[in-house]
This record gives sequence, structure tokens and C-alpha cells, in this order.
Amino acid sequence: MLVAALFSDLFTERLLPLAIARASHSALHPLDWGGVELLVIGVFTQIGLEFYRSGVPRAFSRASAKDLAARGKPLENLARIDRKFIAFSQCAIVVMSFHYLQFMAASPNVLWKPEQMSFVNTCLPLPLFFVVYDAFYAPFHRALHHRSVYAYVHKHHHRQVVPTRGNTDAINVHPFEFLMGEYNHVLTIFLVSRYVMSIHAVACLLFLVLGGTLATLNHTRLDLSFLRLPGTKVPIFGVRAHDTHHAIPNSNYGQYIMLWDYLMGTFRLHPDDPGSTESLREEAKREKKIS
Repeated sequence: MLVAALFSDLFTERLLPLAIARASHSALHPLDWGGVELLVIGVFTQIGLEFYRSGVPRAFSRASAKDLAARGKPLENLARIDRKFIAFSQCAIVVMSFHYLQFMAASPNVLWKPEQMSFVNTCLPLPLFFVVYDAFYAPFHRALHHRSVYAYVHKHHHRQVVPTRGNTDAINVHPFEFLMGEYNHVLTIFLVSRYVMSIHAVACLLFLVLGGTLATLNHTRLDLSFLRLPGTKVPIFGVRAHDTHHAIPNSNYGQYIMLWDYLMGTFRLHPDDPGSTESLREEAKREKKIS
């Protein structure tokens, strides 16, 4: 009982007031953040990564009517270089999250008070975030496929022809590529909040969580898609669109949405989709045999 009372007093009279004081100082002075904040963010980030690894595929498995068929041989065993790159990504995402939250806390264009939250500053920015993000990412991704640089950076990610591991396959990329992709999130909320509208912090957090969820789904076999560009067969988001990119690399460069691929002329239907190059080829073969 005495030991329990001592620990209770230590927590309530020393540790808790110190934690509250540190949190208050951090909230008021985000540019002073240091090791303590990095450690706290790191803990929550690793919890989030575990959610992506295990929770996201399980949560969406019932929403998928079927699994995508493998078009090639999966990378069944991770090599040493894969484990190194994955470990780097797991550390780098902590640092990026630190800077992402630091920007949110320091920016006058990011609102935090609950009473400031509205449909306009919370829901409207979300689709805009994904449009702006992929406006930079899709051309960058396309550039990584140029034969002059492909072997040095992006080729590593394409060792996995048939993504199966969800988030693990998603973050198994070259460090340069990972850093550019991750810090593009910071650039996105900066541009939208500075030049379009003030945004609520909840919108920024939802962007990060939803982005991680979509990137994870892109590297599963779950056949999921959400909405289509009006008047087209192009999904705004579709796992099979990114699966096509792994099977046929020079296509579907968007990280989250296919809007920019449609505009760049790089969108390609999945080989199993009606109207795809592969399905039309098979149809022509059948007609030739009949005739």
C-alpha cells in the first residue's frame, strides 16, 4: 500500500503536472519541439503503422467481392535490402509526421478550436488534398520510370510484381522516393491552406489517415474501387488501377487518384476489364478463330 501511495503521489504531483506543462508549451510554441515530442509522435506513428498492416486489410476484406488474380509471381521472401528500406521508411515516417504536425501547429491557416470546425474547412479540403498531392506525385512517379533513372530508384519497388503485404509492400521503396512522397503531404496542406482556404486540423489528420489507408489497400489483392470520373470508365480510386501499374509499369502513376493519369493519357484499364488492351486482343483472337 505504501509503495502504491508513493507511485500515486509521484504521478499526480510530479509527472502529470510536468506532462501538462510540456504539452501546453508545445501547443503554444511548436517551433520549440524537440526529442520529447518526436518520441511521443513516434509511438503513435508506429501504432498507426500496425493499424495499416493488420487493421486496414481486415476491415476492408468484407467490402471486396473478390481478390484480384495474380498476374505474375509474388515476391514471397523479403531480401536484406527490402528489410533495410522498410526499416528506413518506418523511421522516416516518424520524422515526416513530426514536421507535418509541427506545420499544422505553427500555421495561422490551420484552425484547431472545435468551434471553428465547419463543413467548408473540414470536408471540402479533403478531395482537394488528394488532387493537389497527385498533381505533384503522378508526374514525379512517371519521371522515376524514365530509363535514365529507373534502375537507381524505383526499380526496387517493382521487384514486387504482385503486391500482397499491404502497407509493408507500400513502404518498401527507395529512401529518396519515400521521402519525396511523404513530404509531398506537407507541401499539399501548405499550398491548400495558404492559397485556397483556411483548413481545420481535423481535415489534415484525416488526409494523413485516409492516405495511409489508400496506399495500404493499393498493395493488397482486395478488389476495391471508389467512384468514377464522370462520363468515363476511370475510377477515382481503384486497387486494380495500381495493380495494373505493378503488372504494366508504364501506366497509372497516381498514388491515390487516377485524375492526373486520365489527363496525362497514362491511365490504363486493368487487363481483366472490358475494353482493356488485353481483353480486346483476346476478343480479336476469338473472332479470328471463328472466322
